[in-house]
Amino acid sequence: MNKFLKNNLSKIISIFILLQPIIDLITGLCINLFNFNLTLGIIVRILFLALIMYITVFIYKKKTSLWVYLSIIFYSVLFLIGIVSFNDGLVFQEIQGLVRVFYFPILLISLYELKDDIRISNMTLITTLMMYLVFIFIPTLFNVGFQSYQITKSGTLGFYNSANEISGIISLLTPIMFILLKGKNNLILKTVLVLIYLIVILMVGTKTPLLSLMITIGITFLYYIITYIKKKTYKPIIYTATIIIIGLASLTLILPKTNFYKNIQVHLDFLEVDNIFEVFTEPELVDHFIFSQRLTFLENKQFLYEYSNLYEKINGVGYVKNNKVTKLVEMDYFDIFYSHGILGFILFFVIYGYVLHKVLKEKQKLTYERTMTLLSIVLVILLSLFTGHIITAPAVSLLVVLLILSAAKKAKKRVLFTTYNFDIGGIEKALVNLLNRIDYKKYSVDVIVEEKKGIFLPKITPKANIIEVKVSNNKNVILRKIINMSRKLIFALFDYHNYDCSICYATYSYSGNKLSLMASRNTAFYIHSNYTYIYEDINEFKSFFESRNISKFRKIIFVANEARRDFIKKYPEYEKKCITINNFNDIEAIKQGALEKVDAKKKKNTILFIFVGRLEDASKKMRRALNVIKETKKTELWVIGDGPDRQLYEDYVKKNKLTTRVTFFGKKQNPYPYMKQADYTILTSDYEGYPVVYLESIVLGTKIITTIDVSDEAMNIGKDFAYIVSKDEQQMVKEVKDILDNKVNKKFKKVDLEEIQKKRIKKIEELFDEVI
Repeated sequence: MNKFLKNNLSKIISIFILLQPIIDLITGLCINLFNFNLTLGIIVRILFLALIMYITVFIYKKKTSLWVYLSIIFYSVLFLIGIVSFNDGLVFQEIQGLVRVFYFPILLISLYELKDDIRISNMTLITTLMMYLVFIFIPTLFNVGFQSYQITKSGTLGFYNSANEISGIISLLTPIMFILLKGKNNLILKTVLVLIYLIVILMVGTKTPLLSLMITIGITFLYYIITYIKKKTYKPIIYTATIIIIGLASLTLILPKTNFYKNIQVHLDFLEVDNIFEVFTEPELVDHFIFSQRLTFLENKQFLYEYSNLYEKINGVGYVKNNKVTKLVEMDYFDIFYSHGILGFILFFVIYGYVLHKVLKEKQKLTYERTMTLLSIVLVILLSLFTGHIITAPAVSLLVVLLILSAAKKAKKRVLFTTYNFDIGGIEKALVNLLNRIDYKKYSVDVIVEEKKGIFLPKITPKANIIEVKVSNNKNVILRKIINMSRKLIFALFDYHNYDCSICYATYSYSGNKLSLMASRNTAFYIHSNYTYIYEDINEFKSFFESRNISKFRKIIFVANEARRDFIKKYPEYEKKCITINNFNDIEAIKQGALEKVDAKKKKNTILFIFVGRLEDASKKMRRALNVIKETKKTELWVIGDGPDRQLYEDYVKKNKLTTRVTFFGKKQNPYPYMKQADYTILTSDYEGYPVVYLESIVLGTKIITTIDVSDEAMNIGKDFAYIVSKDEQQMVKEVKDILDNKVNKKFKKVDLEEIQKKRIKKIEELFDEVI
């Protein structure tokens, strides 16, 4: 159970966030229809808090949180002693007020302690916002919702109860919504979201969401002005300003028809002033119109506090006087101070200030996303002072905690790879070697596979988290599409842009391609082969890569310079995106693996060739190697691997009476004892990316004969490490005979592979960190 909670912590929190609109909906119905004040909301949220406290103390064993819990328990005892001693009755309301206020600091310190294991996607927050909006919009549409105000003013809350809390939630999530609105994709969905958002905030009738919208628009405009000026591009400033002016002009035309505008007019009529500017002529009018009489409530609370005894001043006067619940100031800082005294106030803000200081002192790149997240935190601080119900209402404070944590720097960056499976193959082996070289002190790595199977699975470090997201192959096309779409939507809901880097490692994996693009803004797409040989027609070539959304990836990674150069010829516009990072291998594992004893032994007085790879004739062309054996004497061939054309090759061997000279071993987890015995590794492909078998052969000291010349800045295979032969079968036989007869002089270069791979992994880390 504990392992499950730890492994699924982010998902548990995300699901709880998504339940908030439903919990508040039920709460609203309980209060308004059944007059039932002990609501589902407070019960469920207390249970959730208890679960988080359990996880923090008993699973993660965080001592700081434990001391905070004990401090709050000690204060709570003092608070309740004062209530019982000096107040009369309604103890339940006092306990409820105590829980509501200290819910925030307890949850804040708990989740801050667990922050490195918590990743909440902005999509989760936006979906939550959308649910609140829809649950207000639909009842408003049918005129069946509850009113925001009991008398005089207009406004509807759908089936929700607290206008201040719902307005606070919408206001705080407005900057996060702007993060999602960035970019040109999914314009229809974004337009629908914006329209519903605008209708709701104008029909609710409160000032806060509209104020939050104006501030967010202003900060966004300022951010892009500074960005464009730094880049010395001025036209976008004009475009952006034009859009904002048109938007504000449209809003001005719509405003007179909204509840927000009607409420302003009602308020002005009540105050008997002709226009809004007259409000600022008298303090009483400012209090009534701007602060909704909160300054008056503040004076009343101050009066109660002044006439309380010393014990109450230190530990709080509580929420009840003379058997009546006293009116809150609805300015959180003052409500906390007066209700919970000097000690409660200090305890609350020491915790709050400690976490805020820890989060905000960390230097991070000021992207638009971080700017909007910080703006949400600023809104928390401001709205807590002026409108209240932000850090003293559990429904809102849960979101406040998550907004603060989203600004915190994580100890590890989160990286995602997507691939098909870990069955035998060069791509799969290369990924295993890469995963085993990553520094897991700096990076947390998930690998999404379509099938969690393959002989290489046991070879992967347990530090990498392998996740299976199956692709349905249901024969019913509609059902198949629904299943696959549902899986993608669930992934997006919990992990949209939730990774610091995502890499589609398997070029051909369409599902992995989609998930990689959802997972991060820092994306990369691996190309393991030279696709100019697969798609000779340029239209087919481009059609393949466009179906893989090549334009949407930030970087395109090639494992060989040859493939990169040929790709750029067809896509010159992507040249700056393209980088080369050759494959990795595990040098020590290769050397140790080669020591394993196997039954197969090389025949005396023969030259042994070995072919390691997928038996697929379209690209590998192993028949060329078989022809070499057929046309040469005292040679034999070992074949390690399997594939769709194995039977084709076996039939060729039988037909040409080569069964005593060609041996098929099938898949082998450890091919190295076989490779170690060979005189030559032979590759006869039409095209390749960067074969892992090259590096393995170099480690084992096995010479290479190949039709493919790939290289990078560190290693020139054709020049220093292999014999390059013709793809024409007759010419190939002639050239191989010359090699065997020592007619070709070749001096092989010694190389420090480990040092080269350290440089490669550094390049990978620069990709993770968005340095390149």
